[in-house]
Amino acid sequence: MIESIKGSVVFITGASGGIAQALIPALAARGAAKIYAAARDISSLAGSPTVMPVKLDVTSDDDAAKAAALATDVTLLINNAGVNHNTGFMLAADVAMAREEIEINYIGPLRVTRAFAPVLIRNKGAVLNLLTILARVNLPFMGSYCASKAAALSLTQGLRADLAPKGVRVAAAFPGAIDTRMTAVLTIPKMTPADAATEILDGFEAGEEDIYVGDMARGLAEGLKHDPKGIERQLASG
Repeated sequence: MIESIKGSVVFITGASGGIAQALIPALAARGAAKIYAAARDISSLAGSPTVMPVKLDVTSDDDAAKAAALATDVTLLINNAGVNHNTGFMLAADVAMAREEIEINYIGPLRVTRAFAPVLIRNKGAVLNLLTILARVNLPFMGSYCASKAAALSLTQGLRADLAPKGVRVAAAFPGAIDTRMTAVLTIPKMTPADAATEILDGFEAGEEDIYVGDMARGLAEGLKHDPKGIERQLASG
């Protein structure tokens, strides 16, 4: 099971997003040997001797299978692709947005991890799932997003049980608010993507399974340890 980024071969989904755009140079700076940068639209992704753009829609079984067949040297899979419609359960016109969040935020990493599992088992690699502290407690005005990330947290725990005996490490990052397009509607203090990337990779290289990223995430995690109902009511109040 890998812990060090140096010498690793990384496959990251959602590579055109704000967090990935900070993670990719941070991975390269820590000595990643190769980075497959995967996204639905790779037109904005610049290749280099280290970075190889790969077209991947995480909702496509065919795309996931082709990516795994291409990237047989991967030692670290980072499931980063995600969507957040910032919509409460009762405010959405129908369940279409909730269904898309489940499809991308939960079934997407399941699909991609299943496709890469033989590669990771053979290479004694690792999976890092990019979640959110809201996987552990619901913020109602983006309720269906939180539910999809809660499903991804349960997925992470199940994958750990399945893959750890086969030599594959499974970790998760739980950031608070990060200043990206996804959080543009939030008027609260936010981490920079670069700071978040540093903490994510620091935690991964320290061997952590659950990596709490930023003061907000660590504060909520501590509150959930001591007063989970109080934290639930705090977030429900807005």
